[in-house]
Amino acid sequence: MFIMTQVVAWFVCFCVAVTNGAVVRFVAEPDIVQRLDALTIQVNDNKAEIAKQRHGPVAFKAALTSTLIPGPKQRIIYDDVQLNLGNAYRRHLGGFLAPFNGTYMFSVSACSAGGHYIVLDLMNNGSLIGKVLAGDPTYADCSSETTITELKQGDEVFVQHHSSSGDYIFADDVALNSFTGVLLQVV
Repeated sequence: MFIMTQVVAWFVCFCVAVTNGAVVRFVAEPDIVQRLDALTIQVNDNKAEIAKQRHGPVAFKAALTSTLIPGPKQRIIYDDVQLNLGNAYRRHLGGFLAPFNGTYMFSVSACSAGGHYIVLDLMNNGSLIGKVLAGDPTYADCSSETTITELKQGDEVFVQHHSSSGDYIFADDVALNSFTGVLLQVV
């Protein structure tokens, strides 16, 4: 009988331990589900970040090779494409088409001969995002503008002559008129 009492006591302790273990396991189960949900969200976020980073570099530099007397709001076509990573600069249109939603940096440099000046607008889909003025009464003068902007995929950035300000873009071996851009970050 003593042995039987010990076996019954052992069985009761085992059942209580299993029951307690089961209770602890089921109490901890919501914590496990929450942790799995958090890990799933993190994995999906990481997949999205990796997809953003899979694009190649996007950068361009183009220069104007000849002197120009532009009309009002005339688009400036930078014809000497020196760099076009990602092929987003459209040489024949003089514009850059954003291949991704992101943060971009653009720079425009302009030169004008002595006694002349020029005002150029940096445009995003028809909205002004930058402006450069170059000119001097006596000497050739160059100036530049650099800006950072956020673009949506398909937005076009280009340079145009200001409505009626200025009359002469001077180009030669030492007067570099250029339009450059680079993707800083995909968003």
